[in-house]
Amino acid sequence: MDEKKKRNRHVALIVLILLLGIANGKRLQDRSAHIKRYAEMPTAVAAETKAAETTAAAGEESTAATLPEQDADAARVIDFAALKAKNPDVVAWLYVPGTDVNYPILYREADNEYYLRRDIDGREGSYDGVFLDGDDAPDFSTLQNLMYGHHMKNGTMFTPLVNFKKKSFFEAHRRVYLYTPEHTYILKPLAALYTDAGEDKRRIEFSDRREFNAYVDQMTKGCEFRDLPAEGVDKLFSFVTCSYEFNDARTILYCYEVDAAGNPVKPAAIEKQP
Repeated sequence: MDEKKKRNRHVALIVLILLLGIANGKRLQDRSAHIKRYAEMPTAVAAETKAAETTAAAGEESTAATLPEQDADAARVIDFAALKAKNPDVVAWLYVPGTDVNYPILYREADNEYYLRRDIDGREGSYDGVFLDGDDAPDFSTLQNLMYGHHMKNGTMFTPLVNFKKKSFFEAHRRVYLYTPEHTYILKPLAALYTDAGEDKRRIEFSDRREFNAYVDQMTKGCEFRDLPAEGVDKLFSFVTCSYEFNDARTILYCYEVDAAGNPVKPAAIEKQP
Protein backbone atom coordinates (compact mmCIF):
# COMPACT_ATOMS: atom_id res chain seq x y z
CA MET A 1 0.00 0.00 0.00
CA ASP A 2 1.45 3.39 -1.00
CA GLU A 3 1.89 6.24 1.47
CA LYS A 4 -1.07 8.23 0.13
CA LYS A 5 -3.49 5.34 0.69
CA LYS A 6 -2.07 4.79 4.16
CA ARG A 7 -2.62 8.46 5.02
CA ASN A 8 -6.18 8.40 3.64
CA ARG A 9 -7.02 5.29 5.64
CA HIS A 10 -5.50 6.83 8.76
CA VAL A 11 -7.55 10.00 8.31
CA ALA A 12 -10.73 7.96 7.72
CA LEU A 13 -10.10 6.02 10.93
CA ILE A 14 -9.62 9.24 12.91
CA VAL A 15 -12.86 10.67 11.48
CA LEU A 16 -14.74 7.47 12.37
CA ILE A 17 -13.42 7.56 15.95
CA LEU A 18 -14.45 11.21 16.28
CA LEU A 19 -17.94 10.50 14.93
CA LEU A 20 -18.39 7.58 17.31
CA GLY A 21 -17.20 9.76 20.17
CA ILE A 22 -19.68 12.49 19.25
CA ALA A 23 -22.51 9.95 18.94
CA ASN A 24 -21.70 8.38 22.30
CA GLY A 25 -21.38 11.80 23.90
CA LYS A 26 -24.79 12.80 22.52
CA ARG A 27 -26.29 9.55 23.80
CA LEU A 28 -24.88 10.13 27.29
CA GLN A 29 -26.07 13.74 27.22
CA ASP A 30 -29.58 12.65 26.22
CA ARG A 31 -29.61 9.99 28.94
CA SER A 32 -28.50 12.48 31.60
CA ALA A 33 -31.14 15.00 30.53
CA HIS A 34 -33.79 12.28 30.52
CA ILE A 35 -32.92 11.09 34.03
CA LYS A 36 -32.77 14.69 35.31
CA ARG A 37 -36.21 15.43 33.85
CA TYR A 38 -37.92 12.62 35.73
CA ALA A 39 -35.90 13.22 38.89
CA GLU A 40 -37.27 16.77 39.00
CA MET A 41 -40.91 15.69 38.79
CA PRO A 42 -43.01 16.23 41.95
CA THR A 43 -42.73 12.61 43.01
CA ALA A 44 -41.28 12.13 46.44
CA VAL A 45 -42.08 13.46 49.84
CA ALA A 46 -39.44 12.58 52.42
CA ALA A 47 -39.74 8.93 53.43
CA GLU A 48 -39.56 9.99 57.08
CA THR A 49 -42.96 11.69 56.67
CA LYS A 50 -44.76 8.46 55.92
CA ALA A 51 -42.78 6.60 58.56
CA ALA A 52 -43.80 9.18 61.16
CA GLU A 53 -47.45 8.99 60.09
CA THR A 54 -47.37 5.19 60.31
CA THR A 55 -45.89 5.34 63.80
CA ALA A 56 -48.47 7.89 64.96
CA ALA A 57 -51.34 5.85 63.53
CA ALA A 58 -50.12 2.79 65.43
CA GLY A 59 -50.85 4.55 68.73
CA GLU A 60 -48.90 6.11 71.56
CA GLU A 61 -47.88 2.76 73.02
CA SER A 62 -45.84 1.86 69.92
CA THR A 63 -42.13 2.48 70.12
CA ALA A 64 -39.28 2.34 67.64
CA ALA A 65 -38.13 -0.90 69.28
CA THR A 66 -41.44 -2.65 68.53
CA LEU A 67 -41.78 -1.48 64.92
CA PRO A 68 -40.20 -3.39 62.04
CA GLU A 69 -37.21 -1.80 60.40
CA GLN A 70 -38.44 0.81 57.94
CA ASP A 71 -38.05 0.13 54.24
CA ALA A 72 -37.16 3.61 53.01
CA ASP A 73 -38.25 2.80 49.46
CA ALA A 74 -41.59 1.37 50.58
CA ALA A 75 -42.09 4.45 52.78
CA ARG A 76 -41.60 6.82 49.85
CA VAL A 77 -44.59 9.07 49.24
CA ILE A 78 -45.55 10.08 45.72
CA ASP A 79 -47.31 13.40 45.11
CA PHE A 80 -50.06 12.03 42.88
CA ALA A 81 -52.08 15.24 43.10
CA ALA A 82 -49.26 17.13 41.39
CA LEU A 83 -48.69 14.35 38.85
CA LYS A 84 -52.38 14.12 37.97
CA ALA A 85 -52.51 17.89 37.59
CA LYS A 86 -49.78 17.43 35.00
CA ASN A 87 -51.54 14.48 33.37
CA PRO A 88 -54.71 12.80 34.72
CA ASP A 89 -53.66 9.56 32.97
CA VAL A 90 -51.00 8.91 35.64
CA VAL A 91 -52.06 5.86 37.68
CA ALA A 92 -48.83 4.79 39.39
CA TRP A 93 -45.11 5.34 39.79
CA LEU A 94 -42.54 2.60 39.16
CA TYR A 95 -39.13 2.42 40.83
CA VAL A 96 -36.52 -0.33 40.44
CA PRO A 97 -33.64 0.14 42.90
CA GLY A 98 -30.18 -0.19 41.42
CA THR A 99 -31.36 0.97 37.99
CA ASP A 100 -32.53 4.21 36.36
CA VAL A 101 -36.11 2.92 36.13
CA ASN A 102 -38.01 5.61 38.03
CA TYR A 103 -41.08 6.61 36.02
CA PRO A 104 -44.77 7.46 36.14
CA ILE A 105 -47.14 4.80 34.77
CA LEU A 106 -49.73 6.09 32.32
CA TYR A 107 -53.04 4.50 31.32
CA ARG A 108 -55.74 4.92 28.71
CA GLU A 109 -58.56 2.41 28.73
CA ALA A 110 -58.54 0.02 25.73
CA ASP A 111 -55.77 2.07 24.08
CA ASN A 112 -52.22 0.75 23.83
CA GLU A 113 -51.25 3.03 20.96
CA TYR A 114 -51.46 6.52 22.47
CA TYR A 115 -48.49 6.34 24.84
CA LEU A 116 -46.46 4.12 22.56
CA ARG A 117 -45.06 7.31 21.02
CA ARG A 118 -45.99 9.97 23.57
CA ASP A 119 -44.63 11.02 26.94
CA ILE A 120 -46.31 12.24 30.12
CA ASP A 121 -46.76 15.68 28.51
CA GLY A 122 -48.52 14.12 25.52
CA ARG A 123 -45.74 15.10 23.12
CA GLU A 124 -45.97 13.07 19.91
CA GLY A 125 -42.82 11.43 18.59
CA SER A 126 -41.51 10.84 22.09
CA TYR A 127 -40.69 7.36 23.35
CA ASP A 128 -40.71 8.41 27.01
CA GLY A 129 -44.04 6.88 27.98
CA VAL A 130 -44.35 3.86 30.30
CA PHE A 131 -47.92 2.62 30.30
CA LEU A 132 -50.26 0.02 31.74
CA ASP A 133 -52.06 -2.22 29.25
CA GLY A 134 -55.37 -0.65 28.28
CA ASP A 135 -57.21 -3.92 28.93
CA ASP A 136 -56.04 -4.00 32.55
CA ALA A 137 -57.78 -2.27 35.46
CA PRO A 138 -56.13 1.05 36.40
CA ASP A 139 -56.22 0.06 40.08
CA PHE A 140 -54.01 -3.01 39.38
CA SER A 141 -56.72 -5.46 40.43
CA THR A 142 -56.25 -7.50 37.24
CA LEU A 143 -54.71 -10.94 37.65
CA GLN A 144 -51.95 -9.94 35.25
CA ASN A 145 -50.91 -6.27 35.18
CA LEU A 146 -48.82 -5.59 32.08
CA MET A 147 -46.66 -2.49 31.78
CA TYR A 148 -44.75 -1.49 28.68
CA GLY A 149 -41.65 0.64 28.15
CA HIS A 150 -39.29 1.11 25.22
CA HIS A 151 -35.83 -0.47 24.97
CA MET A 152 -33.79 2.68 24.23
CA LYS A 153 -30.25 2.80 22.86
CA ASN A 154 -29.32 5.47 25.41
CA GLY A 155 -30.10 3.07 28.25
CA THR A 156 -33.29 4.77 29.46
CA MET A 157 -36.91 3.64 29.90
CA PHE A 158 -37.12 -0.17 30.27
CA THR A 159 -33.64 -0.90 28.88
CA PRO A 160 -32.20 -1.75 32.34
CA LEU A 161 -34.83 -4.46 32.80
CA VAL A 162 -33.17 -6.69 30.20
CA ASN A 163 -30.35 -7.17 32.72
CA PHE A 164 -32.70 -9.27 34.84
CA LYS A 165 -32.17 -12.06 32.30
CA LYS A 166 -28.71 -12.48 33.84
CA LYS A 167 -28.78 -14.65 36.95
CA SER A 168 -26.24 -12.50 38.80
CA PHE A 169 -28.27 -9.33 38.24
CA PHE A 170 -31.55 -11.08 39.06
CA GLU A 171 -30.19 -12.33 42.37
CA ALA A 172 -28.70 -8.94 43.27
CA HIS A 173 -31.91 -6.95 42.63
CA ARG A 174 -34.78 -8.46 44.60
CA ARG A 175 -37.17 -5.55 44.94
CA VAL A 176 -39.36 -3.50 42.63
CA TYR A 177 -41.71 -0.80 43.93
CA LEU A 178 -45.00 0.19 42.37
CA TYR A 179 -46.68 3.15 44.06
CA THR A 180 -50.35 3.98 43.53
CA PRO A 181 -52.58 6.57 45.25
CA GLU A 182 -54.10 3.77 47.35
CA HIS A 183 -51.29 1.29 47.91
CA THR A 184 -47.56 0.65 47.66
CA TYR A 185 -46.82 -2.69 46.02
CA ILE A 186 -43.56 -4.25 47.16
CA LEU A 187 -42.72 -6.60 44.31
CA LYS A 188 -40.22 -9.41 44.02
CA PRO A 189 -38.85 -10.58 40.66
CA LEU A 190 -40.19 -14.02 39.78
CA ALA A 191 -38.59 -14.61 36.38
CA ALA A 192 -37.05 -12.76 33.45
CA LEU A 193 -36.77 -14.12 29.94
CA TYR A 194 -37.08 -13.32 26.27
CA THR A 195 -40.06 -14.63 24.36
CA ASP A 196 -42.34 -13.89 21.41
CA ALA A 197 -44.99 -11.18 21.33
CA GLY A 198 -47.93 -13.59 21.17
CA GLU A 199 -51.34 -12.59 22.51
CA ASP A 200 -51.10 -15.33 25.15
CA LYS A 201 -48.61 -13.08 26.97
CA ARG A 202 -51.45 -10.59 27.54
CA ARG A 203 -53.95 -12.98 29.06
CA ILE A 204 -55.77 -11.49 32.05
CA GLU A 205 -58.85 -13.68 32.62
CA PHE A 206 -58.84 -17.09 34.33
CA SER A 207 -61.65 -19.33 35.52
CA ASP A 208 -59.99 -20.35 38.78
CA ARG A 209 -56.77 -20.34 40.76
CA ARG A 210 -55.59 -23.64 39.25
CA GLU A 211 -55.85 -22.24 35.74
CA PHE A 212 -54.00 -19.08 36.75
CA ASN A 213 -51.23 -21.05 38.47
CA ALA A 214 -50.78 -23.19 35.36
CA TYR A 215 -50.50 -20.01 33.28
CA VAL A 216 -47.86 -18.52 35.59
CA ASP A 217 -45.88 -21.75 35.41
CA GLN A 218 -46.12 -21.85 31.61
CA MET A 219 -45.07 -18.21 31.16
CA THR A 220 -42.08 -18.37 33.51
CA LYS A 221 -40.66 -21.88 33.18
CA GLY A 222 -38.23 -20.71 30.48
CA CYS A 223 -36.24 -18.90 33.18
CA GLU A 224 -33.86 -21.39 34.77
CA PHE A 225 -33.45 -19.29 37.93
CA ARG A 226 -37.09 -18.32 38.47
CA ASP A 227 -38.32 -17.72 42.01
CA LEU A 228 -41.83 -19.18 42.04
CA PRO A 229 -43.33 -19.61 45.54
CA ALA A 230 -44.68 -23.09 46.24
CA GLU A 231 -48.04 -21.63 47.26
CA GLY A 232 -48.30 -19.63 44.04
CA VAL A 233 -48.67 -15.88 43.60
CA ASP A 234 -51.66 -13.61 44.05
CA LYS A 235 -51.18 -11.64 40.82
CA LEU A 236 -48.59 -11.09 38.14
CA PHE A 237 -46.92 -7.74 37.53
CA SER A 238 -45.31 -8.06 34.10
CA PHE A 239 -42.89 -5.50 32.66
CA VAL A 240 -42.44 -5.78 28.91
CA THR A 241 -39.90 -4.29 26.51
CA CYS A 242 -38.50 -5.05 23.07
CA SER A 243 -35.76 -7.64 22.77
CA TYR A 244 -33.43 -8.56 19.95
CA GLU A 245 -32.80 -12.29 20.20
CA PHE A 246 -35.04 -12.73 17.14
CA ASN A 247 -37.51 -10.67 15.11
CA ASP A 248 -40.29 -9.15 17.25
CA ALA A 249 -38.94 -10.67 20.47
CA ARG A 250 -39.85 -9.34 23.91
CA THR A 251 -38.13 -9.33 27.28
CA ILE A 252 -40.57 -9.77 30.16
CA LEU A 253 -39.76 -9.30 33.83
CA TYR A 254 -42.42 -11.08 35.89
CA CYS A 255 -42.90 -10.01 39.52
CA TYR A 256 -45.22 -10.84 42.40
CA GLU A 257 -46.26 -8.95 45.52
CA VAL A 258 -44.68 -9.58 48.91
CA ASP A 259 -45.33 -8.09 52.33
CA ALA A 260 -42.90 -5.91 54.28
CA ALA A 261 -41.14 -9.03 55.59
CA GLY A 262 -40.66 -10.38 52.07
CA ASN A 263 -43.31 -13.10 52.29
CA PRO A 264 -45.55 -13.70 49.25
CA VAL A 265 -48.99 -12.11 49.55
CA LYS A 266 -51.52 -14.90 50.06
CA PRO A 267 -53.35 -15.71 46.80
CA ALA A 268 -56.98 -14.62 46.90
CA ALA A 269 -59.84 -16.64 45.50
CA ILE A 270 -60.56 -15.99 41.83
CA GLU A 271 -64.13 -15.08 41.01
CA LYS A 272 -65.42 -16.97 38.02
CA GLN A 273 -65.94 -14.89 34.91
CA PRO A 274 -69.60 -14.36 33.92
